[in-house]
Amino acid sequence: MRPYSTLASVLLTVPVALLSTSLLAPATGGAQSSGSAGSLGSSDSASGPCNNFLGNFPPNSLGLNLATGSLANAANSVAGVAASSVRDFPRWITSTQGTVPVLKGATSVRQLVTGPTSPAKTDSAYNIYGTDLGIMFEHGDETMVLFGDTFGACTPTSNDWRSNVMLTAENGTPTDGLKITGARPSEDGQASALVQGAHQPNGTGEVTVIPTAAISANNAMYMRVMSVRDWNAPGGWNTNYSALVKSVDNGATWKVLTDSMRRVTDFTGWNSSVQFESDDDTPPAVEADRWYGMQMSAFLEDGEYLYEYLTPSGRRGPATLARVPLDRIEDPAAYTWFKGGTTWESDPEGSELILPAPVEELSVAYNEYLDQFISLTSTATGVVSMRVASRPEGPWSAPQTLVDRRMFPNAYAPMIHPASITSDGEHLFYTLSTWDAYNVFLLRTDLGEFDFNAPNTDTHTAVQSRVAVATAVEAGAIDDGGVIDEQRLEEVAAAAPAPPESIVEPAGR
Repeated sequence: MRPYSTLASVLLTVPVALLSTSLLAPATGGAQSSGSAGSLGSSDSASGPCNNFLGNFPPNSLGLNLATGSLANAANSVAGVAASSVRDFPRWITSTQGTVPVLKGATSVRQLVTGPTSPAKTDSAYNIYGTDLGIMFEHGDETMVLFGDTFGACTPTSNDWRSNVMLTAENGTPTDGLKITGARPSEDGQASALVQGAHQPNGTGEVTVIPTAAISANNAMYMRVMSVRDWNAPGGWNTNYSALVKSVDNGATWKVLTDSMRRVTDFTGWNSSVQFESDDDTPPAVEADRWYGMQMSAFLEDGEYLYEYLTPSGRRGPATLARVPLDRIEDPAAYTWFKGGTTWESDPEGSELILPAPVEELSVAYNEYLDQFISLTSTATGVVSMRVASRPEGPWSAPQTLVDRRMFPNAYAPMIHPASITSDGEHLFYTLSTWDAYNVFLLRTDLGEFDFNAPNTDTHTAVQSRVAVATAVEAGAIDDGGVIDEQRLEEVAAAAPAPPESIVEPAGR
């Protein structure tokens, strides 16, 4: 058996598209659901989750041309091109009821992690109405949960856009869901940004800063972030740089490690709140050819090394692999890249492609039950596809589909819970984001149901029906902790089934 290995995950978050006010009619109180409505927001039109979504984005910051503009990747997915029309706009904006699938088989939905029915009522407690990702890593006696672009209660002048936030949770296997204990950093009860993006117009500087991996080591927290310069065609976006950011006070404050920057543009216009590890914030030279394919990361700790899985910006590239001694994470010269066989070299160029394109949001861990390394990502055949390997560098198996679009039509970015490495036998716990609700679910899959020596697209899970979130809450199928009672959910589905959901691809596909 291998020693305990910790996990962090590559992550990607895509902000919702800004639409001109002529495209969205303000939601009325009568159109909003009453009571708790999961990721849908509250019935209070003044404090609901961007029901009108006028927000405070800078003009043209996310693009306005819905057919071909810089954020057409998102707008084409959710908004009609014709003026004054809306098609499948995210439910946390429109207050339309989202649904929970009633699943039978290997995979089950355990919990709504964020939104008004989340464990800590993240809307009222932390001003988190809409968010995605949920990358998890253990630090001391806590599990840290990182989210991407996060939005709060919107008004005509504000949407409380934070490029990233972090919640804390109890350690251990989340059999009964994640037990959220707080937000860090926070201010006046609101989850604050760890490293705030400049929120500049799309393509002119920096739209946002997205965490792509994280780990606890050397009595500190480290995360990789990417600076997004622009969102463009479906499945594509460009970055300015990737960088390590460090916290030595349990996540209360974060500082960029300047020497760790992998720069592909000459951007230096970061948000005024961004702090640097040293007084000298002069970044390294721009080396676009060298670093273009290494802007997004997934971390895996194994033995004395941190392994870093690397992909280019977007969802279309392959993955390469680097590693560094754990006690030298901050030293760029200590990294070596896998070149095949048993060869590791200090030059990243010409690195072996260990996962074929396209690799989307990626999460990697060691799993004790299988005695294998596992990776999760989305593929053409599955929202959650899993590969296995006996070594971090592979060779990796063909993908086995765990979740498909019958189950979650609009989901992306599976992120493994660290307790899945050693705990709860064959059960794999992971978060999954949904574009239409723009919030995060916790899922559990029984790995014992699959033969990973003969992977295929069979999920071993049937979709019996769906239930509106608000209906499930009101009927007691989702408790105050956001945990789902599967038997009660079945009963509610039999009495009040929801119609099937249409497939709306996440922005960036």
